[in-house]
Amino acid sequence: MIFKSNVQNAAAFYFYSMNMPPISEFFKRLPVRLLAATAPLLLSQTAIAQFHLNGSAQQVTDTCWSLTPAQNFQAGSIWNLDKINLNNSFQVIMQLSFGCQDDFGADGILFGFQPVSTSIGQTGEGMGFQGVSPSLGIEFDTWQNTNLSDPSFDHVAISKNGVLNHASANNLAGPVAATTSTSNIEDCKFHALRVNWDALTHTLEVWFDCSLRLTYAGDIVNDIFGGDPWVFWGFTAATGGANNVQQVCLSYTTFLDGFEDVVICPGGQFQLKVSGGTTYNWTPAAGLDNPHIPNPIAAPDETTTYIVEVTDACNNPFYDSLTVFIDGDTVFFELGMDTSICEGQSLHLDATSTGTDTVTYHWSNGAVAPTINVLQSGIYSVTVTVDEYCVADDRVGVTVVPLPRLRPGSDTTLCLEQTLLLDASQAVAQVYLWQDGSTEPTHLVNAPGDFTVMASNECGERSTSYSVAYEDCRQVYFPNAFSPNDDGINDVFLPFDGGDVAVVHYFRVFDRWGGEVFEATDFRPNNFAAGWDGRARGKRANPGVYVWLAEVEFRDGMVEMREGDVTVVR
Repeated sequence: MIFKSNVQNAAAFYFYSMNMPPISEFFKRLPVRLLAATAPLLLSQTAIAQFHLNGSAQQVTDTCWSLTPAQNFQAGSIWNLDKINLNNSFQVIMQLSFGCQDDFGADGILFGFQPVSTSIGQTGEGMGFQGVSPSLGIEFDTWQNTNLSDPSFDHVAISKNGVLNHASANNLAGPVAATTSTSNIEDCKFHALRVNWDALTHTLEVWFDCSLRLTYAGDIVNDIFGGDPWVFWGFTAATGGANNVQQVCLSYTTFLDGFEDVVICPGGQFQLKVSGGTTYNWTPAAGLDNPHIPNPIAAPDETTTYIVEVTDACNNPFYDSLTVFIDGDTVFFELGMDTSICEGQSLHLDATSTGTDTVTYHWSNGAVAPTINVLQSGIYSVTVTVDEYCVADDRVGVTVVPLPRLRPGSDTTLCLEQTLLLDASQAVAQVYLWQDGSTEPTHLVNAPGDFTVMASNECGERSTSYSVAYEDCRQVYFPNAFSPNDDGINDVFLPFDGGDVAVVHYFRVFDRWGGEVFEATDFRPNNFAAGWDGRARGKRANPGVYVWLAEVEFRDGMVEMREGDVTVVR
């Protein structure tokens, strides 16, 4: 999810983090759970919730929504299509982002409850919730509206009936600073928010960035909603003469994520899944392959109620439970241990089961047949539902082992003293064998010859050959005489090559007394314009022997000094 790169992960589910009641009391406060008539689904994270979107609201991912863009006078809201019952306790964990603009950012996000409609949202200081009555709203305000008695800092408050004026009787709690660490929450970050409602004690808590910011005690159902507990829940945001990108991401809500009991067929198993915590502890451990992971496989011998405790990034414990019933027709399928197959092969997975009425199959790749043939690497799971009553699932990891792959060999010519590293590691093989018996994936060449490598694994073998030759790459020719008489034949003294020289850094000629009569720098051989035309200090040089010195860089990168003499013939 988007928020995971910006804030610490919240736990997958929450109840009480401070002064937690006994476990027995905890279960009394949870919503009533019903055993599904059809195979129930055990959720691992926030479900793809069905929300009605208004105004500028847009869905970003399965669990994230952008409520407003960075534009003035925008309003966006999302409202879940299903009402919830406030006579049941709930927990909501979410991530809120208020944008990046502080001085010119506005207006904030509101988490609200109301029975009126799913088409609510207005621009400006009311954050899309002003005037909605009856209602309960938890506001996170990032703009100071003095007419609403806003403090100078970004703040959180609880109000009713769509009246956001903190000086009115509709202000139930706050305003207080949204966070204890800074006065600004428009900081380009996602902030962790938890809202807890205890229906038994009529207590509402608002936690922001792991800190309890507000507590309100009151009979919300009777005092605000006239005894009707059924309300819509959602988020609103707005901009006015200032703006920000304002977003909300759901991590966990009891409205969407609470566990449902599951019926496992005798002989079957089922994977329990939670996420978002730092530690996990399932009890009892009986029937679980590992009670300390988020997704243990449950295969109890008898009906068992499992309780899971999760510690979140704020070091708070969270609890939930479900009962795994053992009933229905026995199943006898098993996908087997994780395995590997060779490239081009297929693996037949069979989950065929029998039932009195119907048996349905749901594979992770979308298949609905009792068997599938696997050609690609991956984890393949299947859920089998027998007689629309009990379920069993299994999973297997499949790795496709590719055949060794070797690039075709080639002929290579090297300069003397050069080496070549032949690399066959791209074959992704288990065994390498070169012509000289070496077994490394690479082979260092420092002499001419033919080199062969065979790469093999459990699925096959491949081989290829390389031919390496050597040549002298430092050949340059300086004549030992020339006749600068302007007859167009042998009039210039210069170096010649066949392509071995990269550059002549300097070329100097001296007379018999050591006086320099010519110099040229940084040129390529075979360049007559860079050679000596037999003149010294503007005059024809006398016939005789002259000494030359040159620094030459060759194409193999080596730099050498060359020297000799040349005879001037008149």
